[in-house]
Amino acid sequence: MNNFQALDQTAFTFISIYLSTLIIIGFFGYRARQENTLKDFYLAGNGFGLAVIFLTFYATQYSGNTLFGYSGMTYRIGYAWIMCIHFMTAIIACYLIFAPKLYQRARRFNYITPTDYLQHRFCSNSINIIVTVIMIFVLSNYLLAQLMAMGRAMQGLSSADPSIAYQQGVILLTLIMVIYGTLGGIRAVAWTDVIQGTILIVGLIVL
Repeated sequence: MNNFQALDQTAFTFISIYLSTLIIIGFFGYRARQENTLKDFYLAGNGFGLAVIFLTFYATQYSGNTLFGYSGMTYRIGYAWIMCIHFMTAIIACYLIFAPKLYQRARRFNYITPTDYLQHRFCSNSINIIVTVIMIFVLSNYLLAQLMAMGRAMQGLSSADPSIAYQQGVILLTLIMVIYGTLGGIRAVAWTDVIQGTILIVGLIVL
């Protein structure tokens, strides 16, 4: 077995353990649910600490889209892609400006989703539907980028046919996400983000 094949086997072993861990976390997230309500499913009883919130925001914001898409864009267009620094840091500024007030209002009026705030603010059910459609469209594109990143990762690690490896990676990640997200809700998502955010931070430091 040559070095590439050894690396290939090691990488697949690591990915298998990692994805299995995500399902296990989803199971524990299901067991940790305090009540069978939408609020507990989507907000986990408002029980997250600062570290969990930071890492879940970090892992969500700087994910496969950032590591694969932005690095690829930098390779293609070069120094001009320095523009990405501005809108990536602008997102952090928006968090700091809007999140504290939204958090206070959410606790006061028991908001569960972003559309709850808009519906309450403008006293309109129509805006709820419009924003929901917009969010589905935007987040579907963002989700697609994450699935493509996983497919590219599997494609690079596999010695099999690239197109087959890509499809398997996308399908596998989709199934894993559906399983642990359905089981544990936001609690499982946040716990997996803690792991993924930690891996991202350690990886960036090492690189």
